[in-house]
Amino acid sequence: MKRLVKVLAIVVASVLIGCVEKNESKETNSEKAIVEKESSKKAFTFAAWGDPGKKDKAHQKERLKQLSDAGITDLLPNAGVKRLKELIALGKDYGIKIHAWHWMMNVGGAKECQEHPEWFSVNSLGQNCKDFHPYVNYYKFLSPFSEGAREYIKRGVREKAKIEGIASVHFDYIRYVDVILGADLQKKYKHNGGELIQDRILPEYDFGYHPVARQQFKDKFGIDPLEMDDKEENPAWQQFRMNAISSLVDECVDICHEEGTKASAAVFPFPQLAREYVRQDWGHWNLDTFFPMAYKKDHQGNVDWVGFATKEGVRDLNPNQDLVTGILIGHYGKNLKDFEQAIVEAHDNGAKGIAFFTANALTDDHLAIIKKYDDKYNK
Repeated sequence: MKRLVKVLAIVVASVLIGCVEKNESKETNSEKAIVEKESSKKAFTFAAWGDPGKKDKAHQKERLKQLSDAGITDLLPNAGVKRLKELIALGKDYGIKIHAWHWMMNVGGAKECQEHPEWFSVNSLGQNCKDFHPYVNYYKFLSPFSEGAREYIKRGVREKAKIEGIASVHFDYIRYVDVILGADLQKKYKHNGGELIQDRILPEYDFGYHPVARQQFKDKFGIDPLEMDDKEENPAWQQFRMNAISSLVDECVDICHEEGTKASAAVFPFPQLAREYVRQDWGHWNLDTFFPMAYKKDHQGNVDWVGFATKEGVRDLNPNQDLVTGILIGHYGKNLKDFEQAIVEAHDNGAKGIAFFTANALTDDHLAIIKKYDDKYNK
């Protein structure tokens, strides 16, 4: 009898211990769920492109805590699958969601692409972007008219979309080579050994003349675009090329949604500028979130220009779409007043949040300002 009582006591104790452990686990999971839920409920979000740093985990956690304490809830690092998984695990403890910043048309030195010259974009001079690099050496753009290129891009998107816990696959360089650079950017580059002046469309930077594109256009309209007198400015030819990018975006968004994740993208400041400068018709894309890069100094703009770009981007959104205004921290230097005003401009003109390029450029002064507006907009 005593032995039976003893056995029962052990069983009861084990059950109680199990219940306590289970409850503790529930509480821990519940706490994490609350952190994640609270960050997603914010009226105005703060995000940053970049990695918190690759020092030891203690330093990474310290930086993540600094960002989180200031109110930043989303990071967009350009990283591989392994690193993204590490960051997702680290970010959970601080309520920070991780997005997979993914280059699309511009593939840099990707080895597989180098083996397929037929995948690359072609300009009106017939120069292939595999060998001719406009502006900078890493500008190696694929063509949306190449089926091989499209499949390569979609495969990369699916790989990132499959990552458990990823907040979104964040498309970047989902466009053509810059037809026109911002006025201040033109001053930084040379053209044929001299000054770059883009007061008209120069053939070296007019891309989209892939053989498949030319044939498809001719089949539809009866003329090879190269033979058109107004090929640089022809609206149908411009839209035809933009539609190829847009259809690829739609397919990639579908892939993300199939894998249970969202799709976002870094885009040019507002739809009209994007269409004119990089043949990017993002006002018609089926994305979840747009991150327009309202980098004011690239376009000789002031801080009010950030609000203008935000308003122009917001007005054509669908009800289920969000816009997060991106700003380049280096454009503000020590002018913290304008940095602060940029946050206000984004908020007051309808953005869901603001994103900073980059996370590592955020100083204690920047973080204090972000904290101030996180408290103002979200408390």
